[in-house]
Amino acid sequence: MNWYNLVFYHIFKRYYKDGKYKNDIPWLTVSVIMGMSSFLYVLNGLILSNYFVNKNILILNKNPIIILAFVFVIINFLWFTKNKRYLSIYDYYKTSKLDNRRTEILAWLYIIFGFAFVFITIFIIH
Repeated sequence: MNWYNLVFYHIFKRYYKDGKYKNDIPWLTVSVIMGMSSFLYVLNGLILSNYFVNKNILILNKNPIIILAFVFVIINFLWFTKNKRYLSIYDYYKTSKLDNRRTEILAWLYIIFGFAFVFITIFIIH
């Protein structure tokens, strides 16, 4: 889970701004972004694996998908906000050697690719 915390840190620090944030709740925003990105990895992985293994397109009902997306977001929110874990992650990585440009770019690529995976999946299937 250290890599997930590291990704959280790099996304969180852009919203938190050393406690000088305005009109935002950084831990909620980042929890939603990470929850949805992770959910899209899982969902598109299921769709693509079904497509390549069974050679058909997986038709999914939207209601369970929406509920599952909320579950991913809630799990992320609870994971990072329990006992203000987001602050301990922030304090730990702020002084770490992993607080560098390279890991920040990789963290943002993880998030962006999760959302881009939707379009890649559509392109592969159709």
